[in-house]
Amino acid sequence: MIPVVILTAGSGTRLGEIGKLFPKALLPVGDCPLLELHLRVFIALGTKLFVIVTDPSSGEVESAARRALEGSGAELAVVHQAERRGIGHAALLAGPWVKGGPFALVLGDTYYSRPDLAGAVRAISGGGPDAVLSVRKVADEAAILKECTIELDAADTVLRIVEKPARALSLVKPCGVYFFGPRFMAALGRTRPSALRGEIELTDAIQGLIAGGGTVKAMETLKLDVNITYPEDILTANAAWLEDKGLSGFAHPEAEVGAGVELEGSVVARGGSAGAGARLVRTVVFPGGRVPAGASVLNSLVLPGFTVPAGAGS
Repeated sequence: MIPVVILTAGSGTRLGEIGKLFPKALLPVGDCPLLELHLRVFIALGTKLFVIVTDPSSGEVESAARRALEGSGAELAVVHQAERRGIGHAALLAGPWVKGGPFALVLGDTYYSRPDLAGAVRAISGGGPDAVLSVRKVADEAAILKECTIELDAADTVLRIVEKPARALSLVKPCGVYFFGPRFMAALGRTRPSALRGEIELTDAIQGLIAGGGTVKAMETLKLDVNITYPEDILTANAAWLEDKGLSGFAHPEAEVGAGVELEGSVVARGGSAGAGARLVRTVVFPGGRVPAGASVLNSLVLPGFTVPAGAGS
């Protein structure tokens, strides 16, 4: 199984106070931190090496990864991105560990619903395309305009990829899980910082690969992706997890939940608590978060010492 690189060095500034307490990769989604969900997906596919690119100060990310990998037989390498110079730069730092071979790249701040990645792994491992982009079809272009857009031919070959476009080239949305062959790292190494943000953009490297004669394919592998940028995205990701599991609410076995607590579209994470008779509607209680007995909480994130409204009606 190919190595998997997970990028977790994002600052989370648009999460406000939440980002100061929790690295984005450790935000609670369902029964575990977001990072652990990514690790589970690829452990099930047989991954034997994970490379996590993280901020030098985020020792807790490394600790969480090591705990999640215990007993899996997989190795972990940790790379520090001391300067935030873009996603492409973060991926380039993993080069010594992927050793010029095929690898998967995961944006660690995105939740993926019902991933089915085995076909993409087979395609990139078999030496066919030079890259495979995980994609899904969307109903309108709003989400695409915030991220990137691709132009495809009838055979799902990517002809063009554009970051932060003025208009969508198609209603097929890349979802932040990528599979790259041996030619990609060279293309990434040639990529210069963009005029858009002054960063090394992954999309520019992919476009450079295409321009150099590389073959990039799009493959539908996910039902939903939620890029966690703002507080309400945490609610959306948890709601998607509940839907995937067929649950109306979830409390972790290591959470403290009193008698008569109602959970409607809500999650109480490991280490969180909700007092007897509390009613939670579309709410996430973080580790260390406390909901008093009898309280009613709507569209909110409950953290240690404070609550963040995160949706209409909160």
